[in-house]
Amino acid sequence: MSRPRLAIAGTGYIAGHHAQAIAAAGGELVAAVNHRAASLSALSDRHGFARRYLALDRLLADGEVDALVVATPNALHAGQAIEALGAGLPVLLEKPMAMTTAEARAIAAAQHGRARVMLAHCLRFDEQVGWLRGLVRDGGLGRPVHTTAYAVHAGFGPDGWFTDPALAGGGALMDLGIHAIDATRYVLGDPEPVSVTAHCGTHYRDLRVEDTAILTIVWEGGVTSGIEAGWWHPHAPGPSGSVRVSGTEGYAQTFPGTLVRAGAEPVVKFPAELSEQAVQRRYDAQMRAFLATLAGAEPAPGAAAGVTSMQIIEAAYQSASSGRTVVLGRDR
Repeated sequence: MSRPRLAIAGTGYIAGHHAQAIAAAGGELVAAVNHRAASLSALSDRHGFARRYLALDRLLADGEVDALVVATPNALHAGQAIEALGAGLPVLLEKPMAMTTAEARAIAAAQHGRARVMLAHCLRFDEQVGWLRGLVRDGGLGRPVHTTAYAVHAGFGPDGWFTDPALAGGGALMDLGIHAIDATRYVLGDPEPVSVTAHCGTHYRDLRVEDTAILTIVWEGGVTSGIEAGWWHPHAPGPSGSVRVSGTEGYAQTFPGTLVRAGAEPVVKFPAELSEQAVQRRYDAQMRAFLATLAGAEPAPGAAAGVTSMQIIEAAYQSASSGRTVVLGRDR
């Protein structure tokens, strides 16, 4: 059986992780799209493919591609994903799914047949996050009461399109907060959000977007989650995506992967540091799951997870702007 042929839209930093993952998962990277010829050539030279396109429509017209990875600035996600789905291609779509909930829903509605979307929420494929999800799922902590999650860059942050509101749609919340939001939701078994209260601000750099976002999310079932996202902070409580869960019978966290039960000594299962190899393993596992969808497996996380993440982010910005809690109804 021939290897699945993939293309990547976007040739920045994250495309390198996807390119390595395609090879590790048994696929073949055959093409890439970027309006910047130099970046396109660099990725092509590094990973050995010949087909280079300055626009997605040219790639789709030429065909001979089985799936597309969309790893472009946020403002391009909806248009490129919908265009690829319309051409019949399955799409692995980088986070955040879109700029707005309305765009996310439009992407979900464009799915048909085998042309479906899987969201690149890579923390769902992290070994420590998976271990924590298993503990919660199997009742190892009793009933979850509250959680905290962090996605903070200490002493550094991005520039370029990440700080341009027209291309990114927001700042640290859109870039990093979505990691903490989705990882929390995954660990808890994908509950639906009931309400969001948020405070956003720009404190550490002169930016047009926020470098700090603090959220409180209440989920169906009553669990309350705190989320912290930031760039350029003086300290990070752990690598991006650190999640901590307090339950009625125990406590557990990632980075370091630690389990604490009442009356017992803490048990450390995983290290505190996040190595480059561990980061790449996330992308490798994610790509294996995506390639499985080409053979008929259900995308997980699928479009619905991305829509929910966008609803939470949109509600957070509304809350931060109004100074009020935003209540999300069941029919969102």
